[in-house]
Amino acid sequence: SQLEKQIAANPSDAVLLLQLANALHDAKFYPRAIETYKSYIKLDAKNYDARVDLGICYYEVGNFDQAVKEIESVITAQPKHQMAMFNLGIIFLSNQNLPESKKWLKRCIELDPQSTAGLRAQQILQQH
Repeated sequence: SQLEKQIAANPSDAVLLLQLANALHDAKFYPRAIETYKSYIKLDAKNYDARVDLGICYYEVGNFDQAVKEIESVITAQPKHQMAMFNLGIIFLSNQNLPESKKWLKRCIELDPQSTAGLRAQQILQQH
């Protein structure tokens, strides 16, 4: 609520908006996180990590198509965004689309097999 008061006093403070969006995401208040991320992205459209988080929130509220669209937009803008690829792999896996999931998880691994995301993607592929 402290962040919300600060944002009410200065609604164009991108740093505060991102902090609030991340806090809402972490607390699983996904609908509010979505709206806050969207407000933030209007101020900083090139924060691709925030766009990935927005995509995850869309997925969490059951909006699969919007989740994929948001995360794919990150990969279009930044073709080597490993976490976008990892999360897209997870979203497709959760949606029972194993071929598409494997495609994105393999691309994630190709970027950096020793990173946390790369290692986790390898584990997931071994299980499926």
